[in-house]
Amino acid sequence: MLRIARTALIAAAMLGLAACTSSRMAAISEPPAITAPQPDKSTVVFYRSSGLGAAVQSSVFDITSDPPAFVGIISAGMKVAYMASPGERRFMVIGEAADFMDAQLLPGKTYYALVAPRMGFWKARFSLRPRAADNKEAQEQLATCKWYDNTPASQQWAQKHLQEIIALQKEYLPEWLAKGEDRPVLHADEGR
Repeated sequence: MLRIARTALIAAAMLGLAACTSSRMAAISEPPAITAPQPDKSTVVFYRSSGLGAAVQSSVFDITSDPPAFVGIISAGMKVAYMASPGERRFMVIGEAADFMDAQLLPGKTYYALVAPRMGFWKARFSLRPRAADNKEAQEQLATCKWYDNTPASQQWAQKHLQEIIALQKEYLPEWLAKGEDRPVLHADEGR
């Protein structure tokens, strides 16, 4: 019961925090990570094509190292390119709760992950779904999304709420790890 109350309190806080976050991201043309990828880096494009839970923002983090690295705030119709060092990485998406995805990234490759909304108790929850670069449905969905990038305001938002973000990671990661083989993984050969 205490966990439910704590989760509800954190979720309510995140809902209030996320209500005005879309104005913190800036619409951009295709980012350099896509137009001129660096040969020693990997790029992961996080996108959200579904309008389900459209009033609720989701934030994505790279939790491979401590503290988590902020990827961006993703609303319906948005896509964000994140450059990372190649290798094993773990990402987290936050809505009412937190969910995760592992990734195996190769240098010079671009990968895709769908931010998928699903119904939650208080508001929408989100999951990260790996998508192969040659997946036709993914490419059609990506074509409907616009590019966005972080701004000083979005970075400040993430820094200001870092403790709440870490609390959600600590609460939900053990449950996700217990899924074993059922955990989503973005495989190295799914990039282009």
